Amino acid sequence: MTDGDREILEHFQRTRERTIELLGRIPDDWLGRTSDGEEHSLGWLFGHIAHGVDHWMEHCMRDGGSRPELNDQNKASLLQSLKASRVRLVSFFTVESGQALAETYTRIRKDSDLKESFEGRNRVLYLAQHEAHHRAKIVLALRQWGITDIPFMPY
Repeated sequence: MTDGDREILEHFQRTRERTIELLGRIPDDWLGRTSDGEEHSLGWLFGHIAHGVDHWMEHCMRDGGSRPELNDQNKASLLQSLKASRVRLVSFFTVESGQALAETYTRIRKDSDLKESFEGRNRVLYLAQHEAHHRAKIVLALRQWGITDIPFMPY
């Protein structure tokens, strides 16, 4: 595994750790809240982050796993899913000295039936970016509701 590959995986893990920390600071009864301008609740957004990894691992990398059940209105369920999908991704991409990061994976798009191919490291970067995007939606909602104790996202 190259230094760059290690940094990509560390970047994903740092991003996920801040997401888990953020979830821990949210009152349980806020998971069902939806902010102005957003169509999904906070719980849904956290669940989407976790299941995004599971979806790509199952349908593109075909790691043999599946998307576990998730209750997006239950903090313990969300925490378990976020942690499990982190382990799933990191475990897959670190075996055999990270060889999977350089592999090419293919999927068929549901919306167009077109075949797409991605290198493993591209998907890890995409998933970190996807998480940061949805985490930003969560942070915006929390700030609208007066929460200022937001974990800093170190890069």
